[in-house]
Amino acid sequence: MAWSLSELAALTGTEVIGDPECRVYRLNSLQAAEPGDLSFLSQVRRRSELHTTRASAVVVPPQCESEVQHGLRSEQPYLTYAQLSQHMDPRGLPFSGAQDATASIAPSARLGAAVSVGPYAVIGADVVIGEGSVIGPHVVIYPGTHIGQRCLIGAHSVIGSDGFGFAPSTTGWIKIHHLGRVRIGDDVEIGASCTIDRGALDDTVIGSGVKLDNQIMIAHGCTIGPRTAMAACVALAGSTHIGADVTVGGMTGFTGHLEVCDKVHIGADALVTQSITTPGHYAGGAAGVMPVAQWRRNAVRFRQLDRLATRLAQLEKPKDSTN
Repeated sequence: MAWSLSELAALTGTEVIGDPECRVYRLNSLQAAEPGDLSFLSQVRRRSELHTTRASAVVVPPQCESEVQHGLRSEQPYLTYAQLSQHMDPRGLPFSGAQDATASIAPSARLGAAVSVGPYAVIGADVVIGEGSVIGPHVVIYPGTHIGQRCLIGAHSVIGSDGFGFAPSTTGWIKIHHLGRVRIGDDVEIGASCTIDRGALDDTVIGSGVKLDNQIMIAHGCTIGPRTAMAACVALAGSTHIGADVTVGGMTGFTGHLEVCDKVHIGADALVTQSITTPGHYAGGAAGVMPVAQWRRNAVRFRQLDRLATRLAQLEKPKDSTN
């Protein structure tokens, strides 16, 4: 299918650069683009790529519009790219539009209008799924789980399983039955192979607009505030409470029973061991997180440790007392 730049500008609220009737057929990166492709430039520091791309048109920020012959002028090119990816994808969301015959759906489950269920998914008793949600293949949704409207659950994810809870006794571990549920808001996306445990007593709650990457672990009794986003392999131990509009880098862990306030941004491969009460950017490793500026200073000092240790060893050498 072909789109004119004027059509795409109307769909995305952008302005045409060059010929409004210039036609494009697909999205592509600046490096791989061929004639007929539409690409985008989201970082001005990479503007030199505009001079080598073969794309017929490029979405650019205002300061770069003079460097392209045809394209779309956008204040937020990356956001425009996201919008274009929806309009120009002829396939739509995978596994949307039907409930596969191999899926197992409990009679007491309540599915809203236009809910799609992929092959071999399992939806337990008393599950509620809101209108327009898509449940991927091999997803397991345990009894009592509530999922909002327009949610997307990736393949092999497990929602509502028991958390990790055992009480020690003289004869071994006694399993704690988890009596809470999982409640997921509207417009939530959960990637492939994620696990979200039901609460032991209080519900595990995922707020509206949350975006979770693949292979994320959310333990029992956690809460995640609206519009928070987490990259792959993040793990939350039990009763971790994350605020709204938080971003978390990949492979970050939370030790549990702590709180993170709204508008906190945590870098990748960090370990959060204490509550964070002040909005801002944080980074760190096994020693815990700290404000990014402090972490950068410490990282520089760490790289100097070997040189400093060598100097210290030289200073501590016994002096030769002979004349």
